[in-house]
Amino acid sequence: MLKEIKEILRANELPTHDFIFNLCDSASSVLESEITDYRAENELGKPGSLLDFQKSPLPLVVVPDIHSRPFFIEKILDYELPSDFFCEKENSCTVFDAIAGGKCRVVCVGDALHTEVDTRERWIAAEIEFANNIYTGPAISAEMKDGLAVLGALMKLKTLFPSYVHFLKGNHENILNRTSDGDYAFVKFADEGRMVREFITEYYGEDVLYLISCIENILPLIAVSKNCVVSHAEPRFGFRKDQLVNARSDAGVVEALTWTDNDAAHKGSVVEIIEELCSLPIGKERDKALSDYVYLGGHRPVKENYKLRQNGKFIQIHNPHRQNIALVRPFRKFNPDTDIVSVCDFK
Repeated sequence: MLKEIKEILRANELPTHDFIFNLCDSASSVLESEITDYRAENELGKPGSLLDFQKSPLPLVVVPDIHSRPFFIEKILDYELPSDFFCEKENSCTVFDAIAGGKCRVVCVGDALHTEVDTRERWIAAEIEFANNIYTGPAISAEMKDGLAVLGALMKLKTLFPSYVHFLKGNHENILNRTSDGDYAFVKFADEGRMVREFITEYYGEDVLYLISCIENILPLIAVSKNCVVSHAEPRFGFRKDQLVNARSDAGVVEALTWTDNDAAHKGSVVEIIEELCSLPIGKERDKALSDYVYLGGHRPVKENYKLRQNGKFIQIHNPHRQNIALVRPFRKFNPDTDIVSVCDFK
């Protein structure tokens, strides 16, 4: 299984229509049926937007924004987890072996597509191609080879290990490049959102574009474990649990969990969500219990391994120049200085 996933990640060519179509179809079916003990049904009868792992003893591997980095995914799967990561005495093993053995969960904070490091010139070259009505030229094809390698590997992992691999919606999960329902058309180095949509339509067809949008529309938005909450962005507001479960019915909730800029969140929004989702004791023990919780997210990049916001309760972990993951153990408080680790050696 790992060999197959690595072949997807290392592909030198774009995947065929049938290959990407079948992966999308399988992943969509898995996500559409994911009404489980950890993912409650929403008011529309679909899997809700909240993943609740508080009854599970399994640790979490939290992955920040991916942005079309297939080598990052491969390094994560090969990363050897320490033996003290697990609740019960276990030998050290790789992330892949841990999820295959049901020993941990991986939660990605979103943003599968759109490279953002050392590819500015490629995006500009692709924009020139598009200006000349070339929608599948070499620059955008190289970009999409990386992006679809990531998307393909993630979909394969979800179909293989649906209970142990999870991907939250980020602001880049908007293949239709729409501005509605909490999403906004994306522009950074170039007109990336429009260009990706037009490439998919031209190269693969409307059927693949539609299937990718179906996957995005059923992705969860927030996850909670015994001592940690995770979403793509810092929550702009505090929300009730039912609002989080039914987030796809409220554009304001979607936007607030995927698009919040630095210093734009309401004061105390993180604590409000933790208190709403987590069973905290009443009385003197409440403050102690609350202090053991953290809220992890990505979205806005940081220069070091992390940045603290909201009095240290919200921890940003997305450094696009590093290959970091966060190891969240349910039996002790998360320490960003020791529990944010690199899956790749840096000189």
